[in-house]
Amino acid sequence: MYTKWFYRAAPVLWMVYGLAAASLPAKEPARLADLLVEARARNPELIAARAHWESVTKRPSQVGSLPDPRISVRNFGVGHPFSALDTSNFAFVSLGFSQEIPFPGKLKLRANIALEEARGEEQRYRQLELDVFSQVKLNYYEYFYVVKALQAVSENRNLLRKFEKIAEARYSVGRGIQQDVLRAQLELTLLRDREEVLRRHRETAVAAINTLLNRPPDEALGPPDEIQQSSFPSQLTKLYQQARQHSPALRAQEHRVSRAAAALNLSRKGYRPDFRFGFEWQHTGPMFRDYYVAAFEAKIPVYFWRKQRFAVEESASKLAEARHTHTAVARNLQFQVKDDYLQARAADRLVYLYKTAIVPQATLALESAISAYEVGSVDFLSLISAATVLLDYKLEYYKQLAAYQQALAKMEPSLGTALIP
Repeated sequence: MYTKWFYRAAPVLWMVYGLAAASLPAKEPARLADLLVEARARNPELIAARAHWESVTKRPSQVGSLPDPRISVRNFGVGHPFSALDTSNFAFVSLGFSQEIPFPGKLKLRANIALEEARGEEQRYRQLELDVFSQVKLNYYEYFYVVKALQAVSENRNLLRKFEKIAEARYSVGRGIQQDVLRAQLELTLLRDREEVLRRHRETAVAAINTLLNRPPDEALGPPDEIQQSSFPSQLTKLYQQARQHSPALRAQEHRVSRAAAALNLSRKGYRPDFRFGFEWQHTGPMFRDYYVAAFEAKIPVYFWRKQRFAVEESASKLAEARHTHTAVARNLQFQVKDDYLQARAADRLVYLYKTAIVPQATLALESAISAYEVGSVDFLSLISAATVLLDYKLEYYKQLAAYQQALAKMEPSLGTALIP
């Protein structure tokens, strides 16, 4: 009777322990590309950063323009305000115009400072966008692993239940021992414990994805797509070069250095005077002719040893700070790229090992244990152990596959480009 059951179960075992598990029904699959599009459109941090970037792009034109001119109207009366001009030879009305003009070069430097700040904000927005996309991918691959792990645990539980029924049937007819039944029940209990932990991780991953997409944390998420392992990145030296050329964090720091350099030049021009030009027309009483007054003013930095000198020193210190920060960011980028690269390489090798050797060998070991148990050459404990070992190896395969994709996702903000389509 048991021999027939095993022969019937053999095709099912091949299907159950194949690496390609059946996808979850009922719900629309959660595709990574769709989630990224939604994150760009709905993530509140990205929306705020985009609005901030757009706001600072309006500054260069403002600070690079001349100060608004001034128009003055005066009425000088004798005896009382607004007295008629013919009541006194000293009464007059006037209309004036004046314009402040900074020293040549100051307006251009102020516009350059604002322009570099706007360019830096653009790079910081791109950096935040890559960070958000990276977080979506990290949680998506964690979600993929947990869903696959739950499927594998469910399949293993169904198999152990069949083993439990066989052990009970054998024990009932005196061909087995009660210990086999108890061991099968223990393994089923352990699977329930593992399943509860995985469910909690699944809910955490779903809540993290929903938060990044500005959804309610409890909103349901469809099953993930099957992962097609991305190609392994190129040589490490090429990745370093790509990070130096395209990293938004590094480029934002470069614009900060340029801004600080322009601010230092502007501080040095603080020693130069600003000017004001004016013109005024005065209309007096009948005894006098109209007056025309032209004025020229210069703002002289006579307190330069207390103001302009310290402003230059402050700007020079900020420029030195920006340059050293740029160097630190570049070094940290190299470390981050190498660390993620090593993680991806290790996970890639383990994925290949589990996929081509360990999982197939464990599958054959389980089939061999089933055949041996069928003829009575191995005990029930060996059969249970073979099923448990295969489950552990399958979970480790999916874990390493997710870890490989996560390492690539972590590398993307440093490189300034997508490694995962």
